Parts: sequence; structure tokens; C-alpha cells
Amino acid sequence: MDLGLKGKRLQSVLIDYTLRLQLSDVYFIVIESPFNLDFEGRYVSLSPEEDADEDFEPIRLLVGRTVEEATADESGTLRIRFSDGTLLRVPPDEAYEAWNVSGPDGALVVSTPGGKLATWTARPES
Repeated sequence: MDLGLKGKRLQSVLIDYTLRLQLSDVYFIVIESPFNLDFEGRYVSLSPEEDADEDFEPIRLLVGRTVEEATADESGTLRIRFSDGTLLRVPPDEAYEAWNVSGPDGALVVSTPGGKLATWTARPES
């Protein structure tokens, strides 16, 4: 499933037991489970709940980058590729909501426990 984030720019990162990525045009990605980052020939696994704040420096360096592709597959895995080639991958979590992507007017995609995707479409403008 294409999440419609192509061309959105990462504007800010907040880490507080979750990883919250704010994109342009009022889109957000919230990651609540361990994830993987493939960047500059390195592969890193991080957990927003367990890893130290300084371990997230590679994520902070993505601020200003543009999303080239953002997809969710039938297993509930989120994949986001940025303009510099960095790939962020969030697998599903068996017990918790691993991630969600929200957009303006109520659009929402959630990887529910076990990886099933729940989706809500944007409300039409009045």
C-alpha cells in the first residue's frame, strides 16, 4: 500500500518513548516499536523505548530530507525511503501497535498488534 508520502519533507523529530516524525503538509509518522535504519552503508536497529537519546542521531540527520517512497505491506511492515537513500523499516509487533501514519483531515493507517493494517480515510472538506 502506497502511503502517499512521496515528496513530503521531514521537518522535525521527537523522541520520547516513541519516535515521532513530522513531515510537511501536516503528515506524521509515529513509531512505537523497534525499527531498522539502513544508511550510508550502515545498518542500525533502534528501539524508541529502550535506546539512549544519542543513539537516534542518524534519524535527526534526516531532517530536511524528502520521502521518495513510503509503503506498508500485507504483513504490517512500514518502509520509508528518503532522498539520500536511507531506508527506515518498521516490522509489525505481535503485542502492540508498531507504527501509524496520519495525515490531514483524519487520514490514518495503523499497524495493529500482529501486523494487520487498519485504515481511515480523510474526511471530505465541508
